Amino acid sequence: MPGYDIQFPDNCCKDYISEILDQDGMSIDDFKGPLGKEFNVSGCYRNILYKPSEFDAEIIKYTEEHEKLVSTNLDSVLGRSFEVKNEGSRSALRLQFTLPRSCYATMLLREIGRTNRF
Repeated sequence: MPGYDIQFPDNCCKDYISEILDQDGMSIDDFKGPLGKEFNVSGCYRNILYKPSEFDAEIIKYTEEHEKLVSTNLDSVLGRSFEVKNEGSRSALRLQFTLPRSCYATMLLREIGRTNRF
């Protein structure tokens, strides 16, 4: 994300960002505005790819369409125990993983859905 504190590479990416800002009558310097610290945008870089940690996948068998397959935070708070029967004619994929801030689980699920692994 562009901002006043980003080191732009000396290549076409820098030129492209500058061109887009020019179209809106802006420059990188505008991200450090005169309205005070709370309106400044320092910018940041994000990884294009990130490998999730603590990844686990499991196929669960079940019978009923609306059968409960995972415990919730509410179950934990209320001290409810939960056990999956893991039997029946239907199959579900249960995933557990950890991602850092600004990484999106929906993107991970989309990529998993594109494969034939499960």
